Amino acid sequence: MKKLLLLDADVIIDLHTLGLFEKITKTYEVSVTRTVVDEARYFKREGKKHKIDIGESVTVISDVDLDSLKMVQGEAKEARLGIDPGELESIAYLSNAEKVTFCTCDKAAIKLISYMELETKSISVEKAVKGAGHHKKNLYPRHFEKMFEKCIKDGKVLRVQFKKLT
Repeated sequence: MKKLLLLDADVIIDLHTLGLFEKITKTYEVSVTRTVVDEARYFKREGKKHKIDIGESVTVISDVDLDSLKMVQGEAKEARLGIDPGELESIAYLSNAEKVTFCTCDKAAIKLISYMELETKSISVEKAVKGAGHHKKNLYPRHFEKMFEKCIKDGKVLRVQFKKLT
């Protein structure tokens, strides 16, 4: 059975730019939230703008509950992190989902995942593409496992600083 992977918009755009989106969708069962679909419309390659068509290759999640969204917004505010709508909706879905792994390269989102103690349900872009059999070095620095781990550590620090432990 394929591993369930939840992608954010930046990852979808970058995977299209690097020509790796199809490889990911063949290796993983990919899901995205409705907001992420709306955010990931175009990518640039060789100076040209190309439309993103995820078509039938992913499952679109449209049932993220309002209470989860409000809870994640509250956590982001408490941690003093600005989170984009797509990542917010994805993290809200992740917080209640079983057997889903969130793949993002957004630093604030990674810190929030760690702040909320969801880091075991997340993965770096580098690790995801390596899991799909891609071992070339054409990734962006924001995709690297090293950056991901630093953000996880930063999120834990924020948790100690700001979490209201009662």
